[in-house]
Amino acid sequence: MRIAISIISFWIEDSTPFHWVYDKIILVLGTLFPIEMFPEVIRPIIKCTPIFVVTYGPAKLIIDFSIENFIQIFIAQILYLAISIIVVGFLYKKGVKKFNVNGG
Repeated sequence: MRIAISIISFWIEDSTPFHWVYDKIILVLGTLFPIEMFPEVIRPIIKCTPIFVVTYGPAKLIIDFSIENFIQIFIAQILYLAISIIVVGFLYKKGVKKFNVNGG
């Protein structure tokens, strides 16, 4: 996600505010508030986000390891890694084309 946010710099001059917002979302949803604090309706939605896969899931495995959770989080990490590679590759191709057109 950080690489994708950085690639946004091809279109805007400064991507620092986007990094700041991403960091705060990671901090609030991934580290300060455990998923158990959210209502039952929201928990499945949060478990489908990259924030769960990056921060809360691995931290939960360290505290309370189970092979089922490990497999679930590992598969989700692989899935999000593949999606991220595709998104970053697409953004990079579009950004380089824009950069070359503008005489970069």
